[in-house]
Amino acid sequence: MRNTFTKKESITEKKIIQKLFSDGKNINILPFSIKYLSFNTKSHSYNRILISFSKNNIKNVVKRNLLKRRIRESYRLNKNIIQNLNLLIAFIYTSDKVLDYSIIEKSVIKILHELRKTND
Repeated sequence: MRNTFTKKESITEKKIIQKLFSDGKNINILPFSIKYLSFNTKSHSYNRILISFSKNNIKNVVKRNLLKRRIRESYRLNKNIIQNLNLLIAFIYTSDKVLDYSIIEKSVIKILHELRKTND
């Protein structure tokens, strides 16, 4: 599996986002709150993610974009942990501080291992 992150791996459809937040299960691993939902489809076998922030926690757009890039990159490099599980995942950043990449990556790896454990 190549370490790429394509547009089709992002969740952009409003109906899917609403279904994920209404029916999804929760995992809390700081600095994230995770919503995830399993979906079955034969047309593809990849996971899809959404990255979300509260504007009240991080007011500066530049800092939010920096965090989005850090989260996306750590997911991209470690997504082979949950390969072929067909999950919809929402990463909700809950901290009010801009954390280092290493801390974010460790949290994302913990989350992916937890998702692997719960969906095997």
